[in-house]
Amino acid sequence: MILCCGEAVIDMLPTTDPDGQAAFRPVTGGAAVNMAIALARLGQSVGYFGGLSTDHFGTTLCDTMQAEGVNLALAPRFDAPTTLAFIHPGEGTQSFSFYDTQSAAHHLGPLNLPPLDGVTTLAFGGISLIHRPAAGAFEALMQMAGPDRLILFDPNIRPDLIGDVNADYRKRLARMMPMADIVKVSDEDLEWLGPLSPHDLLSGRAALILHTHGAKGITLHSRHGSARIAAPDCDVIDTVGAGDTLNAALLAALGDTTPLTPRVLGLADADTLYNAAAFATRAATFSTTRPGANPPTHKDLI
Repeated sequence: MILCCGEAVIDMLPTTDPDGQAAFRPVTGGAAVNMAIALARLGQSVGYFGGLSTDHFGTTLCDTMQAEGVNLALAPRFDAPTTLAFIHPGEGTQSFSFYDTQSAAHHLGPLNLPPLDGVTTLAFGGISLIHRPAAGAFEALMQMAGPDRLILFDPNIRPDLIGDVNADYRKRLARMMPMADIVKVSDEDLEWLGPLSPHDLLSGRAALILHTHGAKGITLHSRHGSARIAAPDCDVIDTVGAGDTLNAALLAALGDTTPLTPRVLGLADADTLYNAAAFATRAATFSTTRPGANPPTHKDLI
């Protein structure tokens, strides 16, 4: 099973009400939730780990994930509110306003760490890595995973949310990235982390780096060198969740051709890595043609 670890969020998408007034529509979101749903739609065995609320929005998140086939057996629930993310679209990207104070996500701690029996792959990232105690719990879980489970790491940095924990957060990312086999970073991530290049990240455990460039596609870095993959042309409606779909589709493509283990990934040939990344790019691009985080199935990509 692939375990997606991180925040569960309700995305408030901008819309217009029947009277023509600006409004927001709630949909399920959060990097780990988006990725888990994307993996389930691509036929993977997948679970979610993170703090879930017992409130109405938390129930919506649980019901939605379970309906998609995501295993929630390892996710604790807390009597605390669900994180809300109000999305403000811009030119080719979007900004967010988060309402996260004392949320269920913040109640997660080291005592909630799950057993990893049956878990072959773990994915980490997102805003869940900013604040303790949850951030420390996710770091501890990555350490628990050990050298034989595949780890994907996507920092997905949101500078506006970091505040006065900047130094602590930077140190945590610096500890976690070298423990990952696959690292996905955006242009914006590297600018914030800098001075740092994707090649610097290959000096740790990582065998594969995905460097995303928004509408311009991605660059794949591995021991075989670098390869650029252009994003297919499309009419973009919403980029929310595109990176999460990219991560999920990459793991699905790799898992469909070979066992997901660090050793096998490290020995994978250039064509295997390129084809998986190209499939992931196509899936992520498809997701931008629909509003909200709405990843494709295999049938959608035929």
